[in-house]
Amino acid sequence: MRATLDRVAPTPAIHEPEPLLDIEQAARFLNVSETSLRRWTNDGRLACLRVGRRRERRFRREDLLAFLEGEPGARRRSSAAAAQGMHLCGLYSSVEGQVRQALSFLAEGFPPGTVTYLVGTAETRGRILEGLERAHPDIETALAEGRLVVGDYAGSAAAQLAWWEARIGRAVAAGATLVRAIGDAGGFIHAASREELLHYEAEFDRRIVHCFPVVAMCQYDVRQFSGLLVHDALRAHPHCFGQSAERILA
Repeated sequence: MRATLDRVAPTPAIHEPEPLLDIEQAARFLNVSETSLRRWTNDGRLACLRVGRRRERRFRREDLLAFLEGEPGARRRSSAAAAQGMHLCGLYSSVEGQVRQALSFLAEGFPPGTVTYLVGTAETRGRILEGLERAHPDIETALAEGRLVVGDYAGSAAAQLAWWEARIGRAVAAGATLVRAIGDAGGFIHAASREELLHYEAEFDRRIVHCFPVVAMCQYDVRQFSGLLVHDALRAHPHCFGQSAERILA
């Protein structure tokens, strides 16, 4: 009997279509108001489906994720134009999306008076640096002069926060008027732990963003994290999509 079973071809897996989200679920997914969703769909910025006689809105998760990835770039907000003290959350679902976000955040390049920190795994840094090399021919000079600094995450939240305080403190003392920091949450949990992540984000906001002339973006690969953690991560960042949280939730 066992030999017979071994010769039977496996039944192909049947993938059920992912359920659509109603407007309440979609608003909760993006951590925004239903009013904002209605405005964005009416403006054509966010895709939705209309179902039933009442033409109620339904949303696909992939469209919501595409909106999250594209919104920072679509607004064309440069980091220097952004108010200092902004702590942005960028969600992505592909390596291409991650690189696009990073290039949008660093669109101005590396002007004098600005110091940029890129922190993450070697693989992540390599992808972003490759994109930066195409966009900014002066990247080697920026690295040599310390206007662009790359590094790994430390092994704990405490050590990483101390690293930020020391590095940014020296940069400001040397005359930097703006510090940009971009890091990937996946790199943090790889070096430290998943359990420390949200505590680290809160302390980074309190000890770094509010104490130095910093504009920061924390990138989250939604394929690595549960929906609950992504929701909590959005709440841990005072600013998302280039707007204040108060305006989004209005």
